[in-house]
Amino acid sequence: MKAKTAAVILIAISLAACSGKGLMITRDGATAYRIIVPDGPNAAAYYAASELQRYLLDVSGVSLSIIPESQAGRGTAIWLGPCRRVEKAGLLPAAGVLTGDGVMIKTAGRDLIILGDGGRGLLNGVYVFLERFLGCRFLAYNCTIAPKRAILKLPPIDYRYSPPFIYREVLAFDAWRWDFHVRQKLNGGNMPLVLPTPTSARTERVPGIVIFPFVHTFAAIAPTETYFSSHPEYFGLVKGKRQGGVVGGQLCLTNPTVLEMAKRKALEWIAQRPDLTTVDISQNDAYPGSSGACECEACAAIVREEGSQHGPVLRLVNAVADAVKERYPDKFVDTLAYDYTIIPPKITRPRDNVIIRLCHYGCCFHGIEGEELSANFQPAVEQWPKLARHVWVWHYGTNFWHYLAPNPNLDSLAKDIRFYARNGIDGLMMQADIQSPGGELAELRQYLAAQMMWDPSQDPIAIRSDFCRGYYGPAAGEALEYLALMDGWKDKITRHIPTNGWNPPDITPRDFVSNGLAILEHGRAKAAVNAVIKGRIEKLLLSLWYMRLAWPETYGLSMEEGRTLLAEFKRVVKTFAVTNRTEGPIGDMDGFLAEMESRYGLLP
Repeated sequence: MKAKTAAVILIAISLAACSGKGLMITRDGATAYRIIVPDGPNAAAYYAASELQRYLLDVSGVSLSIIPESQAGRGTAIWLGPCRRVEKAGLLPAAGVLTGDGVMIKTAGRDLIILGDGGRGLLNGVYVFLERFLGCRFLAYNCTIAPKRAILKLPPIDYRYSPPFIYREVLAFDAWRWDFHVRQKLNGGNMPLVLPTPTSARTERVPGIVIFPFVHTFAAIAPTETYFSSHPEYFGLVKGKRQGGVVGGQLCLTNPTVLEMAKRKALEWIAQRPDLTTVDISQNDAYPGSSGACECEACAAIVREEGSQHGPVLRLVNAVADAVKERYPDKFVDTLAYDYTIIPPKITRPRDNVIIRLCHYGCCFHGIEGEELSANFQPAVEQWPKLARHVWVWHYGTNFWHYLAPNPNLDSLAKDIRFYARNGIDGLMMQADIQSPGGELAELRQYLAAQMMWDPSQDPIAIRSDFCRGYYGPAAGEALEYLALMDGWKDKITRHIPTNGWNPPDITPRDFVSNGLAILEHGRAKAAVNAVIKGRIEKLLLSLWYMRLAWPETYGLSMEEGRTLLAEFKRVVKTFAVTNRTEGPIGDMDGFLAEMESRYGLLP
């Protein structure tokens, strides 16, 4: 992993001049161009070439051949990756300073050259080319926009870009589809580790950033069921008693045996998953106000010395990182700065091969800056990058108590991503609804997050508009009107709501629900002849139907209306295989439907 650099890299390069007329790639079903890849086994280059071939065919109706460089001969071409001809043109040194899977797209003479930082950078180069110069959009796994062109002509191009976040991931249900998430220029490879049920449909052609195990590994280093009865001293001393447990139990981080167990486990995990980027050594989860942090004299002394509960954690993690570096110098060790450990220590600094994963805490609707719930989190975001080589943020983007309820956080999501970038955070993961399709605004929220992670300077309102025009088609106007209504509601919210979840009727006005229903019903009528678009509008309607069904007194739903609405709600839930309404057991939607049937009855 390379050191952080400025997001945009501009370098003057002496090359053969591009034709002022540009490059005529295809015209009237014909082309003189081929796609050339480096010789030898190169999974990234061949996958990038196949993606380029696929979408050029969609756009132009012409299929370009994919040829290894040794068979290329003369003639015009699109060159992917570090081919010898590209090297002779002097482009490789410029591409070598790209970071974070950055891209370089260059016309040289009559050729087009696409390079990138590593395999993902080359793939990103293809997707940036398709988006920026051909107008393609990868909006959702089932919605790609590829504008048709009888003539595909390119202007002179000299484009270089490195994103500020070297790690970009969205934990959302649809992100398990590797081919889709990579088209959105996301590079996290962790969805298989957190999916509720394994899937065999994900085949990663080009490795991404893998964190293994994903999180909360103290419980695996010293399992309570294995060690607590025989070695209670391995576990945190809380109010005079040792305390185990996966949630609310931590380890005694100054116990020398615990340190050796952590080292040994880290090396075992790397051997088990040699493809990992970073091995996780991090605190267990905890209940609010009951962290389980060890209060023994040795641990407490470090906390006093460091002025932070992260002091004991980081000292142990640094020692593990030293052991990892000896055997695996290319691997990293990550640890959480989460809940009671977000404040940086005063003395100890993370090793260069340590990644701090700082966990979001603030208001979902108002953004981090200057917001009262972020009193500790905002300074942590500003301070950690001054101490650590790599700081990644775990950002929460959904209402975990009610996945379907309206959540006016699109504006704050974009603001917070920009805030992270300005402060030198170099990795970002946004957690949404992992468990089920159909979460409120799931497709738009993922697209917006992916676009802003790649380039935080973009206009989030323009991204929203772009998405709605492509995804909702003839009903785009109504979708955008609904989002504007949501923004207006957000601007009137004075309460600061924590990131874990909230009770929807506490903040959702009745007029927002009624006005939103009117807008979206109008959009559904406009999309009536298009079953796909109509279904997408109905997924938007689910959140408003959910509010009325769950809280009929607040939102004015009679028993008779409820029976009719419940039948429609059940139909859409079934159509889109919505299994969860909360971050609860898989399938908890069945319980909600049963409750609603008991309340309203069924249509005769």
